Amino acid sequence: MSMAFSWPRTLLTAFLIGAAACSASMHNPPPPGDGGTGPTVAFDQTGVLTLAPGDTVSIGLTTTGVVDHVAVALSGNYLDAFLDANDLPLQAGRAAVMLRAPSAATTFSLLAVAGTASARLDVSVSATGFADVRVTTDYLGKRPVPLLTASAFFETTCAELTTAPPKDGSPLVVGTYGETLVLPSVPTDGHVAISVRIAHYAVGCADIDGLVPNQTRDVAVSVYDLPFDLADTTLEARFTFAPDPADAQALAAYLAQVDGTVLNAFSPSAGGEAGMLLDAMAAASGAPQQFDTQRTQMGWDGAVQTWLGAHAPSMHDRAGQWLSAGLANGFGDLVAHLASGNTPGNCALTPELLGTLDATAAGIIASPFVWAGAPNDVLQLSGVVAIVPSKLATVAADARAVVDVPQSTGVASALAAAMDCTGLGAALASGGYSFGVCDASCTAALCATAIADRWQGAAQSLANSSDTLVLTVSASAPATVADFADVQSYDGSWVGQLSFYSSQIGTKGATRANHGSLPN
Repeated sequence: MSMAFSWPRTLLTAFLIGAAACSASMHNPPPPGDGGTGPTVAFDQTGVLTLAPGDTVSIGLTTTGVVDHVAVALSGNYLDAFLDANDLPLQAGRAAVMLRAPSAATTFSLLAVAGTASARLDVSVSATGFADVRVTTDYLGKRPVPLLTASAFFETTCAELTTAPPKDGSPLVVGTYGETLVLPSVPTDGHVAISVRIAHYAVGCADIDGLVPNQTRDVAVSVYDLPFDLADTTLEARFTFAPDPADAQALAAYLAQVDGTVLNAFSPSAGGEAGMLLDAMAAASGAPQQFDTQRTQMGWDGAVQTWLGAHAPSMHDRAGQWLSAGLANGFGDLVAHLASGNTPGNCALTPELLGTLDATAAGIIASPFVWAGAPNDVLQLSGVVAIVPSKLATVAADARAVVDVPQSTGVASALAAAMDCTGLGAALASGGYSFGVCDASCTAALCATAIADRWQGAAQSLANSSDTLVLTVSASAPATVADFADVQSYDGSWVGQLSFYSSQIGTKGATRANHGSLPN
């Protein structure tokens, strides 16, 4: 029974690397090398194996290295051909397989794998004879040309080949650009498509008929770049912000307004912080009426005001300093992951960082982007990023507070430590309970929770859609492609606009991306 392999990209690429060491006239290239330390496998037959329909032939193999069997399979349009076995035990590094040729003319390949080594033997079957095809190429693209691979497809047209990703027929030759590639032993029984590819990102094809046995046919093939394969493209991208001075000044003024709004939502003034804190503690207590009764009877407002005054600066002033320090960092680089979206032509841009800030925590969300390839391998990318400005401000302030108060996790925990919520809880509980069964530890926790709730409320103070800061992005960047025409990297520029309310601020910068690693 015959068996066909569907070779993965990695193995196919490895085979081509091995083939690079061979001349264009070799049709049984050695397997990918590893410095001579690994196994090898090779067919005894050199060149193309030519058969008549229905022939039966024994094909020998030789291996080296520590392997005890060889897997063999047919690949390509082998029709009703078959092997007498697919797994061959080795004896002294030797094995043989019986091949029964198909009942009609065709071309295909016999593949062998021994450990990490592989080999290929091209097979041509004809009832009328064989011809050589001499291929010259004209590459009309701009991508690197490491190697050219030419192969033949019997009873197949170029139009049919364009409906699928680039693949190889039989026989196959590999050579350098400018070199004439000779495909030997092509069946003369019918139509042949001659395919030429560079990696898997540039292809060309020519249809030929009327091959004459024992003669050579010359054919010229023009090779063109394939469009970007964006469906298989994933990139780690960086967008820098470099607005013009006037726009940078306008952005700083806007962010200062955001900081003012956030600070006012957290603590409108230093003088009223005792009432603010107690109100928030009551709300967090789960028993606000009981809390407020004890608050009035024990005169907590005055006691807490005195306590906070003894721990100056106020929460208002400390939070304001951290907000301003966070603002001073400005807009850092936007780092995002790019991948194909659910709809062709869409790009899923996932924000990861803004400067050093976690993009999700900072309230940054991207709508689906669109991307497309433009002439000369330029990638064009555009879309919209929405930013919750109050979240951005509080996350930036949190990062600054952690620097100033290393044991903290952000502004709220830094303030709880600075205001000594532990001590305040003990003072209000007076050695027993502040209210109900809430002791000093419980009261201290309420103090910390109250501050955190106020800070969280400040983070949401500009969360309405009407308050959202909208960043439009339009990027254009020359790109490099990987083997299969997926984008490997790009380096270009972008322009955009930051919009809020009825105001707009222009911005721009460089953008770079790599597959698998973040560019500098």
